[in-house]
Amino acid sequence: MLELHKANGPDSWLTGSRALARREAMQDLFFDYPVRPEQTSEDWPEDRCLHSEMVITDGDKVVATAMLVVDENRGDCPARIWGMGILPSYRTPFIVQSLEEALLRDGAFEIEQDFIEGADGRLIPNPYVDFDMMLSGSVPSHEA
Repeated sequence: MLELHKANGPDSWLTGSRALARREAMQDLFFDYPVRPEQTSEDWPEDRCLHSEMVITDGDKVVATAMLVVDENRGDCPARIWGMGILPSYRTPFIVQSLEEALLRDGAFEIEQDFIEGADGRLIPNPYVDFDMMLSGSVPSHEA
């Protein structure tokens, strides 16, 4: 059975006696089965901020992993889904979308950007930004 787990923060899937083996399995997925292979050659910049990290398991097997990161010096869209790795037999739109949605639900509330770059490079609306207000142009006044 597929299960989605939070992999960062206190009491996450990575805490406990198997933390090192689990982290290695996640890294192996990223380097051996990346959704965006060009990301495997990127360094981890000092100013990168990890907002969320998720993993999908099938029983004891790690089948997918990804992170929501912000790189402030990255131009127009610093927030992105990064480091997604998925075993080939599990690489389906459902798995990709499940990871992206879980990462956004968990970590995008802290990101003050209208859009976040998805695993495939498309722009995903940040669910925590008030788009109705933006579209109508009616920004609330702070006057008394």
